Amino acid sequence: MLKIGFEPEKIFLFSKNSILPLGIMGCFLVYFFCISDFSEGLYQSTHTLFLVITILTCILSIVFRIPCTAMSSVIVYVSYIVINGMRYSYGEDYMFSAGYNIWTMLLFPNLLIGYLFFQKKQRYKYWSLFLIFLFLETAIIEKIQNQTINADSYYFYKHIGMLNYPTLYLASVCLIILMIRQIIKGQILNAATLFSSISVLLGVYYSENLFAFTLFFLASATINCVTTISYAQYTTYKDEDFGIPNLKSFFRDSIKKYPLKYSIALIYIDDYSRLVKRFGESKTIVLKKMFINRIHKANPKVLIYNYKPDALILAFMNANATDSFEVADNIRRILAKSIFIFNENNHLQLTTSQCVSEFKRSDANALAVLGRAEESLQKACKFTRNITIKA
Repeated sequence: MLKIGFEPEKIFLFSKNSILPLGIMGCFLVYFFCISDFSEGLYQSTHTLFLVITILTCILSIVFRIPCTAMSSVIVYVSYIVINGMRYSYGEDYMFSAGYNIWTMLLFPNLLIGYLFFQKKQRYKYWSLFLIFLFLETAIIEKIQNQTINADSYYFYKHIGMLNYPTLYLASVCLIILMIRQIIKGQILNAATLFSSISVLLGVYYSENLFAFTLFFLASATINCVTTISYAQYTTYKDEDFGIPNLKSFFRDSIKKYPLKYSIALIYIDDYSRLVKRFGESKTIVLKKMFINRIHKANPKVLIYNYKPDALILAFMNANATDSFEVADNIRRILAKSIFIFNENNHLQLTTSQCVSEFKRSDANALAVLGRAEESLQKACKFTRNITIKA
């Protein structure tokens, strides 16, 4: 009996998904420390670029429904306006104003909330609620400014750079959380949020220098924009959680790459909803990764596509339904004999239900092949599980 244990990869902070956002931030840092002439024209160009890239990022985030990047971009943009407004109102003493100190305290918790709450594709009404919450904060700050509340307490008056102590503490905690999240997940959006937030921190720290402030906020906007494009391209045809092609890729490959003779096996994990209730969504994703790895080991030549949370598509090239049935049923038996180990207390054996469907000349496309397998399997699963059938 084969036992399969989950062996976590050795994940480093600077993983491959961190290279792009880290490289962008590094380029801006090198540029800042190498340039000696902070001219008015250079500032205006940087200011214009920041506005254009931020607006472009917001548009792309809405189009591709990447809410965490959209929220991050809005927070950075509003912060840019608020801090510049304080500079305009108070001149060189802006760092001692109540509005500036309170906003910088809220800035990094806002970035963290915007990232954590909008990890998934939330409904647009939640976007609106968060934006209302954000603008409510600006209204409160405006009210505080009108009331001329004194911010010259010890914690507000003492600064490191342009950061008061509470801001520094809160920023440190938020960045540590983002860093831990990046180490655990290792995804490009996690890395983008981390390094975008670090760029904002640098911008606030150097905000006494108007060009430096604008430059590092531009770095944050650029990181968000470039990673949004990269993420959208990657997830168009690949599943981010599992790193395998998705349903769109299956349809594309069936047109561009498949021969005239091919078959598929639609495979469902039995009692998947029970697994989610028992282990939670994140651990079930880990379990499915182990499941996919076991299929790869059993048959390295089979093409695997993610179909649904509880389903996969296996594609067999130059194979009819009979040949594919034998291979698919062998995979089912291997999976049923495997033991998936989370830890000492969680040893699992899983079963699957499969349906093999062959591409026919009468089929218009791969959707017809998949639909036939889906329909046949749903009928069969009403009576029994752990089976392999033909459509």
